[in-house]
Amino acid sequence: MRRQNTDRLYVLEIPLGNTSLLLPSAKIAEVISIGRLAPVPYAPDWLLGVTGWRSLAVPVVSFEGFLGGHRMLPGAGAKIVVLYPLTGRNEWEFVSILSSAEPRPRSVEEAGLVTAQEADLPNSPYVAGGLKTPEGRLLIVPDLEALKTTFYPS
Repeated sequence: MRRQNTDRLYVLEIPLGNTSLLLPSAKIAEVISIGRLAPVPYAPDWLLGVTGWRSLAVPVVSFEGFLGGHRMLPGAGAKIVVLYPLTGRNEWEFVSILSSAEPRPRSVEEAGLVTAQEADLPNSPYVAGGLKTPEGRLLIVPDLEALKTTFYPS
């Protein structure tokens, strides 16, 4: 009898402007189409606004803003990736990330994916690490604890 590999990690690749994020599928509540984004007065540059989702106002962020670049604005084909509340938060404290296109499911164990070197990664406290594809594309793993501290300052 062949034993199944239970160590496989399934992720969602979230396309950004020039790179992609990798988030565990278990952290994703839903991927939704762009609706109306209500602006938030005096918000930081990375906060694009809030969207209505399941009777909640959910903040929508541009991860590029965390990387020190220009924030990505919604374009054709963009999606909103709603995340489950981060560890230690209330069950209604959802946040979301703007994706430039439809996110794609992946497995971290895919052939050819290698760990990115520190020099390849953006210098940002919001980046925990990354992987590179055989074509050399960077897939960023965000630091969820750093994001939690920013989203929910004490």
